[in-house]
Order: sequence, then C-alpha cells, then structure tokens
Amino acid sequence: MIAARIKSRLPRSAATFVPFPLSRRRPLIAKLAREVAAVRTAELVERALQSRAARLARALRNQHFPEALIERELRAFEFAVRAELWHILFAPRSRR
Repeated sequence: MIAARIKSRLPRSAATFVPFPLSRRRPLIAKLAREVAAVRTAELVERALQSRAARLARALRNQHFPEALIERELRAFEFAVRAELWHILFAPRSRR
C-alpha cells in the first residue's frame, strides 16, 4: 500500500542514457587529434573533423538517439578533439 503511493508520486524521467559519451573516448580523441595535426591546411582539418562527426552522428542515429542529444554529443566531441589538438601543437614537449 505504501509502496503503491510512493511509486505513483515518483516523476517519470525523460533522460536518455548515453553509455559511452563521445567526449570521454580518450583513445578516439587522441587518435583523431594526431591525424588532424598532420594535415597541411585548415580546410582539410575542418573536412576531416566534419567527416568523423558525420560518421559518429550516423551511428548515433542508427541507435535511435534523439537529435538534440546527438548535437550535444558532437559539440562535446569536437571541443575535446580541438582541446587535444591544442595540447599536441602548443604544449611544451615535457607535458605531452
């Protein structure tokens, strides 16, 4: 009886669980940042980032994640890759 009352009062969560957030996939981020660091022009860098983002977005859509969550994950992933790229290019050798 008490359990039924408590259960009816609990709010329904609309949260979507992402098992492996893209921005936490350190090996993937480090690999992409190293690949992008070797590219010669800024246009090719942007093209490489957009290509990888499109593939990741396609994979998330195939798993039926909401579009808002996909956008958020891709933004966080791009930020993480750019931060890692910054460290690769501009950090002192001792910190790499």
